[in-house]
Parts: sequence; C-alpha cells; structure tokens
Amino acid sequence: MSSYKSLQVLLTSTILHALSAAAASSTAPTAALQSCAAGLNGQLPVPTPPDFEFSGNVRRYYVAAEEVEWDYAPTGWDNWLGVPMNVSPRADMAGANQYGTKWLKALYRGYTDSSFSTYSEQPAWQGTQGPTIRSEVGDLIEIMFVNNLSQNYATMHSMGLEYGKVNGEGADYPNNTMPGANVVLPESGAVPPVPQSGVGPGGCVVYKWMVNSAAGPNVGEPGRVHSYHSYVALQQDSNAGLIGPQIVYAQGQMNSTMANYREFPLLYMIYDESDSWLSAQNKAALGGSSHSKRNAQGGQGNRQGQNQGNNNNGHPQNGYQRPNEGSSSSSSSSSSNSTPTGTYGSPSASTVSASSSPSGSGSSGSTTGSFNIGNTNNLWSGNYTVWHPQIVNLAGSSQFSGAPSFHTMNGYIFGNNPVYEMCLSDNVIWYVNAYGSASHVFHMHGNGFTYNGFKNYAISVNDGVGKTLYMNATGAGKWQVICHVNNHQTKGMVSDYQVYFAGQCPLPALGS
Repeated sequence: MSSYKSLQVLLTSTILHALSAAAASSTAPTAALQSCAAGLNGQLPVPTPPDFEFSGNVRRYYVAAEEVEWDYAPTGWDNWLGVPMNVSPRADMAGANQYGTKWLKALYRGYTDSSFSTYSEQPAWQGTQGPTIRSEVGDLIEIMFVNNLSQNYATMHSMGLEYGKVNGEGADYPNNTMPGANVVLPESGAVPPVPQSGVGPGGCVVYKWMVNSAAGPNVGEPGRVHSYHSYVALQQDSNAGLIGPQIVYAQGQMNSTMANYREFPLLYMIYDESDSWLSAQNKAALGGSSHSKRNAQGGQGNRQGQNQGNNNNGHPQNGYQRPNEGSSSSSSSSSSNSTPTGTYGSPSASTVSASSSPSGSGSSGSTTGSFNIGNTNNLWSGNYTVWHPQIVNLAGSSQFSGAPSFHTMNGYIFGNNPVYEMCLSDNVIWYVNAYGSASHVFHMHGNGFTYNGFKNYAISVNDGVGKTLYMNATGAGKWQVICHVNNHQTKGMVSDYQVYFAGQCPLPALGS
C-alpha cells in the first residue's frame, strides 16, 4: 500500500473514531430531537413554487453544526517543499507556523438518523466540508438540522435550490417591508424553533428544499454542483467553517453517476481565523503569543525524526499544544480532527450565552440601546429576535487580531490532503465551490477538463460560485491541483491527486 493510501486510511480511521466518540455529546435532548423529527413528514411546503414538479422522491439528511479541533496540516509536513512544516519557509511566509495548524472550527457533520448518535461516512479528503447533500431534479430534500455549538447561532442556507419562507431559507433578516417596524421572527419561521427565536445551541429544525429543473445539470451532463452555508452572520459563519457541498443529478441518474464517475467536491476557502466567532476560544487555547521560536529546536527535532522514525504515526509534529499540555514536546495522543478534549478558554466579555434574554428591550417608548456590540442584549429595543443572533456571532469575531489566515483546499494546506485517487481512463467530476472574500483559479497538472462542454486547462471560480468540471484521467502519475492565483498558491492552496497506471490501481473499478 502506498504511503498516500496509508495516510488516507489512517486519517479516515482516526477521524471516524474521534467523531463517533464525540457523537454522544449532542446538546439537543432526546425529547427535543423526537419532536423535531416529526417534521420529516414528506409534505411539500405551502405554497409550492409553480416551477417545481415533484417526482415523489424524498431525500432525508441529518446534519449538526459542531465544534471540532481541526488540523490544517495533519501530516506535519509541507508536502510541496518536502520538508517538515516548522522548517518550511513557505509555511512561515503563510503564517502557518506562528501558532501551529490546529484550530477550533465549527463544522457541519452528517449523521445516519434522527437519533444523532452515529456519524455518517465521509471521505477524509472532504475535510472541513459538511456532508454532501445529493438529490435529483424533482426531489424534495428534508434536512433535520441540530445546532450542537456551545454558544453561537447557525443555520443551513441553500445556494441554488428552491425553498419557502417557513423552515426553508435559513437566513436571519426582517421579513417585512416597513422600515423601523418591530419584527419578531416566529418560531416556525426561517430560523429554527427554539425557546428564544433564532438557531441557538440545542435548537433543531427541519429544512425543506425543492430541486426544480433550473437547479439541474446542463443537457447531456449527469450532475451539477451547488453548496450550502450558515446565514446568520455570513462572513463570520463561513470563517468559522460552516460550508458544505450539494449535488443535483439529472432525474434518475444519481446512482448511475455515482457508480461510473469518481466524484470530488472541492472547496477553495481562505479561513480568516481572526474573523471566526471562535477567535476568543482559539486565542485562549494558543495563549495569544507566537510559537515561532520553537522552529530552531523543532526543526532539528523533526530532522532527527526523519532518521529515527517520526512520532505521531510516522509524521513530525506541528508544535501545537493545548492549554493543559504544558511545555512538553511529546506527541499529542488525540486525533488531528477530533472534537477538542483540551480546556478552551472562556469567550471574551463581548460574547454571551445564546440563550440570554433581552434586557431593557421591552419598552415601546425606547428606540435605542447602547449601540455597543459588546452588549449583545441591548443594541435596539425592537427586532430582538432578528438582530440578537447576528450580534452574538459578530461579537465573537475579532478577538484574536494576530490570528493568521489559512489558504486551503478542503481545509488542508501545502498538500496535506488525503490524495484524491483515480484509475487511468476514469471519468471524474470535480464539484468546485469557492467561498470567502477572494476569487480563485482551478488548475490541474497532467490532465485537462471540460466546463459547459468546452475544453479548459484553467478556470476562475469567484467566491459564492460553484462550477462542475468533467475530466477524463488520461495522464497517469501524481499531480498537483492548485489555485493558480500566485499568492494563494504560495500560501498553501496546493493539493495532490493520483492517477494510477494501468494494472496498478488499488481502487474498485468504476461500474462494478
């Protein structure tokens, strides 16, 4: 088995083990889950959009927003230069070595059923992306969504599918046309029904999305990429990590496409850790001070490891220490992408529990509050259920001004992804999404692709846009797939894919 295959098996095993161990920690009580699951009834939203023709198929998914300790470089290596991260000048230039590569993220994670006790399988290379929501034209998608975050709000908003205003949009803003009106988002409205309106910790809702023909693939193509994300404070929610892929297949072609194509959802995202609403927790965990001084000692230690056998399953360490690990240089025993077991610091005074009630907001004669984002309960006397979730998430950001940005593909930097694998002459679909505040350029070495029926060697993908790229794997070898924007590539937007030579492919044959 190749070293890359071994790494992929290792990461998949450790991630699933850690996630399964964490699954029992759901913040939503069983009774609440059972009540929420009653919404999985297969009934179409009313009114139903006139351009939606229901096929009768209902696709159900179970998704939670959870806090996960994520490692942007789990191998501990800059796999572009071929050196350990802590002696890599590229990693230094990108700021990846200043505080290490393990950060607390908020990620979507899929479950097998409404008990939210067992994680659904997900390829290790999918990384920070949420579970893939698959459907065919004409389907009704029902998603039971649970917020398992400790204090922040979250939703699921579809990019490209149809939905109603009730339990469909997943967006937090006043549903009115009268400026200054006092709006109360209903518990059955666009945000999930919890004791305080808004999608707070422990909240659960069933979203209903409809797959109309306009969301489907082009004529002659089997699939098309879309995405979903949290829409409370979009910028801060996405930097925290709440993004996932959704794929729409032509009617009746989902199973055959999955059987006859290698499919790779690929997310271009620059995670700005200073703008995540988990910035305060990360600052507390990392001490708010640079760890870059360790490079002189750490680099020598990793060179010795290359000769004597590296720690952490054969890979050098990245130097990260949880707050309760002291100054020991020993390898962490936890999975690189598991739910954190260390003690993260309390948020700054500017953030409060999402279940807090408004103070001084009930007076109809008062129209202003403190205008201080640090007071998340007294910003304005009206529209509390609208602005409070947004302000809680906004207030959690900008608490760690020195935090770096990570230029990632599926949440990995410098070729740390478990390699995307395919056999010679395989048909491949890259489902490419871009998020954040920058445009990117998809480019692969060794092979080309088609987009909308036209051959390409590179293609731009703007933030918020998805593109479906078709490839025939005719060039054998290990190759790079990158962002061709110069500074993005330099700072880590480099991944690897492998096209195995004929007769040497360890993967099951397509169509089998």
